[in-house]
Amino acid sequence: MSNRVQNVTIAAKDSVLQAVIHRPEQESGKTLIISHGFRGSKDGSGKAVLLAEQAVAAGFTVVRYDFTPGQTLTVQVEELTSVIAFCRHHLSKEIILLGRSMGGSASLVCAAADPAIKGLALWATPSNLVETFQLALGNDYASLEKGNMLILNDSYGKLELKPEFIRDFAKVDLLSVMQSLVNRTMPVLILHGTKDEIVPIRQARLLYQTAGQPKTFVQIDGGDHQFNQHGQIASQAVLDWLTDNF
Repeated sequence: MSNRVQNVTIAAKDSVLQAVIHRPEQESGKTLIISHGFRGSKDGSGKAVLLAEQAVAAGFTVVRYDFTPGQTLTVQVEELTSVIAFCRHHLSKEIILLGRSMGGSASLVCAAADPAIKGLALWATPSNLVETFQLALGNDYASLEKGNMLILNDSYGKLELKPEFIRDFAKVDLLSVMQSLVNRTMPVLILHGTKDEIVPIRQARLLYQTAGQPKTFVQIDGGDHQFNQHGQIASQAVLDWLTDNF
């Protein structure tokens, strides 16, 4: 690992988060924080690493980090708030948030709560968490609704979900949160695939319609929820947005 890529830990309210800082050769004073999605990681199957390297080449400092697995959106917002505070203290005051899927939901809530956030990029991000997790979990969602603990064990590993995970969705209306940003003149990017099977693209269009200016919508034809075959296209769209707006 080069001296411009550094592993760090970031203390949150009830956890310690593993993070990686990527520093450009000439620092611009702008930091991009990348938040991963449900069951994801700071590496993003390599896509987050690639995006970080490209953003660093454009002069941005980049921070990737891992949420505590299986936590509610409320906890994720607390953890991202701690990451933002860390970045302001150690890196730079100008913060841009990029979140994928549920990490985008946390990024949206944090941007609304923090008027100093400079930009917001939402990558395959829902506007309706209930519908999204009904699609993601199938019949297991109803089991959680009945108060049962859910144990997921698949290619992503093992994860325990408590019923509170979905009950927490009622605490936030993501479209109302986006509406609260309309007078901020903060650049917003919404990036979504037409074949997203977890977050239907109409959810992204609702977020875009609700957002204030300046806003950008990038539709990736054929893109699924992970952008498995479209990672480079998605990264380039983010990079173009960053260089155009910051």
